Amino acid sequence: MNNIDRESLFQLFMAILPGAATLLDVDGNVLTWGTAAQDITGYAAGEIEGRNFSCLYTQDDIAAGKPAASLRRALTQGRHEETGRCVRKDGTELEMHSVLIPLHDSRKGLVGFGRLMREVTNPIASTSEGARAAPAPLRANETILVVDDDEQVREIVSHQLTSLGYKTVAASNGREALEMLAREPHVDLLLTDVVMPGGMNGREVAEEARRMQPTLKVLFTSGYFEGALLRNGGIDGSAPLLVKPYRKNRLAEKVLEVLNSPA
Repeated sequence: MNNIDRESLFQLFMAILPGAATLLDVDGNVLTWGTAAQDITGYAAGEIEGRNFSCLYTQDDIAAGKPAASLRRALTQGRHEETGRCVRKDGTELEMHSVLIPLHDSRKGLVGFGRLMREVTNPIASTSEGARAAPAPLRANETILVVDDDEQVREIVSHQLTSLGYKTVAASNGREALEMLAREPHVDLLLTDVVMPGGMNGREVAEEARRMQPTLKVLFTSGYFEGALLRNGGIDGSAPLLVKPYRKNRLAEKVLEVLNSPA
């Protein structure tokens, strides 16, 4: 990635996510380091630029080949999202949510990766405090179709929605969701991830689902980094979007907001 490309990409990311975006080359070496990354890790730009991003992983994760596996998954899946332990400059550890997205030039050649790091306590599962704060649904027995390619996410979200009083059905991809929707004519809300494998993204699933059920409400979910980028082209800027990571109370609030919105 030449300096012009690097500067252009960095300025784009900074405009979308001020201070939070970092750029890596094709091997995972740090090219550009934002101020938020410095705040999280303790590394100044001059201390980490040129080093491989694996320096932020624990020794156990490095020995298991996790950094290289993250790059490979980002390439094969279009993005890789994970939550795990990160090592700060001073050697202390924190729980960190990160997203890797491959970057390509106009000829579809790989030029590097965009990466976002975000310190979290618990990426999706609720705490007892969060559970107490979660509002109850205003209407009983509404059905929500949960669509996410991550089995663990589907199970957690479905369990949370069930505990709030909703009925849930779940699908692992867009085609499966549409087949399920044809069998379940009384679905009130489609809760779908935006970026999924299998040939259909969340926007395409929502468009086809609304052709089948015009009154269907839709709530998109996506990782923090992708969600900001998708606001700039992937989905309509006014579309309801629940950004990962989130807690149960935020899920409950957003679901209520969408269900109560005008058709």
